[in-house]
Amino acid sequence: MSYLLEFLGFFFFILIAGYFLPAGYYYWMYYVRNPHQEPIQHRRPTREGIVREIKMSVVSVAIFAAMATGTLELYKAGLTRIYWEPSRVPGLYFVVSLFLAMVFHDTYFYWSHRFMHWRPVFKYLHAGHHRSIAPTPWAIFAFQPGEAFLQFLGFTLLVMIVPLHPLALLVFLFLDTHMNTAGHTGFEVVPRFIANHRWYQGFNTVSHHDGHHTNLGKNFGSFFNVWDRWMGTFLDARAPEPHAEEREHHQKAPAGIEAVHSGRRELHGAAS
Repeated sequence: MSYLLEFLGFFFFILIAGYFLPAGYYYWMYYVRNPHQEPIQHRRPTREGIVREIKMSVVSVAIFAAMATGTLELYKAGLTRIYWEPSRVPGLYFVVSLFLAMVFHDTYFYWSHRFMHWRPVFKYLHAGHHRSIAPTPWAIFAFQPGEAFLQFLGFTLLVMIVPLHPLALLVFLFLDTHMNTAGHTGFEVVPRFIANHRWYQGFNTVSHHDGHHTNLGKNFGSFFNVWDRWMGTFLDARAPEPHAEEREHHQKAPAGIEAVHSGRRELHGAAS
């Protein structure tokens, strides 16, 4: 019974605080309150697509809740690095731990994301998410079950490897939720004067992840674009949408780690 109560607690917390509130806020801000803003893409999401995104996300939330319950049991067994006493670590470590969590998550996300774009597994893990070529905030958890498992596994590994105070973990989860939701909004939320500043070049903007939805072999990172730059998968957010040039971009991407043209055709077929 205690496991069931833990699962239900996590399910409704993630569903409300981690999904409906952030996705609803961004949707209201950019699709309801200011519907005449210029979107990043010329495409517009459909009602059917939004319904699909919400249905897939609710299933993902159930998977997240089950895995959160398992992670809580790991904590109870002393198998995580969560600590409560601030005296156990240097005073500045709280801030440092946030940065370490972002770096760890970004590294895990980049390589697991590239893996899911590998042709043998793409259809089974990640094609469902890419049915949203023009994503909305409701797509933040629109995952197939295998992807939902891999996504949450990163958080479980994070708390098992990086020492984190519970408050630092909550701040990190807030930042990650904001980054994920903004990245699927379809409208750029980072002012251009900030996005173009040299001190911001290592960070992703909404346009970077939105570009990934139209260029499946580019921009795999989450918080940062450092791995993309190092691995040759970076597409400048200021570059125009490729349209007809998309095939050329895919041909130039590393072989075997992207959603190849056959996968793209399957994707369009499934979405039609």
